[in-house]
Amino acid sequence: MDIKIIASGSSGNAYLIGDGRTRLLLDAGIPFKRIQIGCGFKTSSIDGCLVTHRHGDHAAAIPKLIERGIAVYSNADVAGLYEGVQELAALREYTVGTFRVLPFEAEHDVPCYGYQVTSTATDEKLVYITDSAYVRYTFTGLTHLMIEANYDEDIMRGNVRDEKIPFSLAERVAGTHMSIDTLIDLLRANDMTKVRQIYLLHLSDNNSDAEAFKRLVQQETGAEVYIA
Repeated sequence: MDIKIIASGSSGNAYLIGDGRTRLLLDAGIPFKRIQIGCGFKTSSIDGCLVTHRHGDHAAAIPKLIERGIAVYSNADVAGLYEGVQELAALREYTVGTFRVLPFEAEHDVPCYGYQVTSTATDEKLVYITDSAYVRYTFTGLTHLMIEANYDEDIMRGNVRDEKIPFSLAERVAGTHMSIDTLIDLLRANDMTKVRQIYLLHLSDNNSDAEAFKRLVQQETGAEVYIA
């Protein structure tokens, strides 16, 4: 599985995956021009875009993608906001080129999907999860994992104490985003024996420690770990 990080974080999210035959954009929360640059100005080679939820840092470029003839898929909430978005039902499998796509519900403050994407060309299986406080599902046979590791509870608690962030913000983050501790619990709940690569996404600028997160996940899984 070829994975390219175009943008990650609260300022915008977009990732490109491919199996040599089909290319999918995961989220489109940045200006279309940046997506063009990230794709090497080959946006016509994108077979579809999977959008997790309505927030601008994940959905901003939807109108431009549709205008350019790129199929956009998401949940009913996003489809109701943007004409032309194709609605996907949770836990029903769809086919986009050589990818089998299985949407599932994530835990955010608006309707949000995660996606399991399986390549029929390479037999690789990827799960993409972002902006979710936790995940109620387990997965088997994963080879790649792209998942949010937004904050560390101790760091965020210290930032509240030192008045670097308001308590109300910390409370919202805790209810809508995934902590490193929750991520470690998720890894332990799933079979990681086939996982080759893990990408840690959407790290908070103020409430995370990228090197510590990477080290913890490597120690837990033995996989290659990358910070987006």
